[in-house]
Amino acid sequence: SRAVRRRAAAIVEADSQTGSLWKTIVTIWDFTRPHTLLGTLISVPAVHLFAAAPFIASQGFAAVAPVLLKSTVLALVPALLINLYITGLNQIFDVDIDKVNKPYLPIPAGRLSLAGAWRACIGALSLAVVWAWVHFGARSWPLHLTLAGSAVLGTAYSAPPVRLKRSPFLAAFCIIVVRGLLVNLGFYCFAMEAFGVSGFASLDTRGIAAAAFFGVFGLVIALMKDVPDIVGDEMKGIRSLSVRLGPERVLQSATVILWGLLVGTAGFFGAGAASAAAAGQPFLALPRAALSLVALWSLRYAVASRRGVDARDPAGVFSFYMDVWRVFYASYLCLPF
Repeated sequence: SRAVRRRAAAIVEADSQTGSLWKTIVTIWDFTRPHTLLGTLISVPAVHLFAAAPFIASQGFAAVAPVLLKSTVLALVPALLINLYITGLNQIFDVDIDKVNKPYLPIPAGRLSLAGAWRACIGALSLAVVWAWVHFGARSWPLHLTLAGSAVLGTAYSAPPVRLKRSPFLAAFCIIVVRGLLVNLGFYCFAMEAFGVSGFASLDTRGIAAAAFFGVFGLVIALMKDVPDIVGDEMKGIRSLSVRLGPERVLQSATVILWGLLVGTAGFFGAGAASAAAAGQPFLALPRAALSLVALWSLRYAVASRRGVDARDPAGVFSFYMDVWRVFYASYLCLPF
């Protein structure tokens, strides 16, 4: 009957709309470069918990939790939006390179138009600015400088006429500063500010040590990220370090730095655990020993992942690169302890 046909047509149309919505969500998700978004999603709460640790020890978690939660959310929302802006902008200006290196990304794959990509980037940046201004006005310089510095360096990295990614050293500098210094020092100061300790005056040995660790890790990521992309970079005149020195040397350098970082971390916390145990302080010895073991496990995981990887095989290198990001996530998850 006519009523049955209308109902069937309505069901088909609803299914089509649902499928279209799901495709849009998947496209936007892929456009965010999820491994970087996840890095931000983990790092901002981890840095806040790290900053809050002394206050939790002295006041208890229940007393600190409301301030901690509010500060984390207020920082995390604009940080995720700035992350989307930076990674999206890079895809817009690298679209010709990505047609060779990453044809599965939304723009080269035809799933997202350049106009749509621009709208997503400008929308994310605008929302981040509005969010930070509405909630803080001109009061929180650590947060504003962290967000603005990340956005400026992200723009300079990808966009002409500056396009710092054409210089391997300046490109590495951008990644180290954002992932190592700005995220860790900036959000650490912002978190301390929430607990009543004045902004940049709150920087201490703990915060600087964490920033140094992730700065070195940022160098590893900076060296490794272009190794799988050597073909497209070479074709489009991007003189990355992998193009200049060869992917084998760059991959090996990144691997040695990562292994050195993890061995040094395991040794540092292992020595700290032994010292605390000798002083009769088991509550300090146990977490330090656990962190030393996590560093050794991460080293073993990275060594196993690196084994058999050919620097000239983009798929193999990219798989190892994603495993390095997993070690990066694990490092942040351990940071509060």
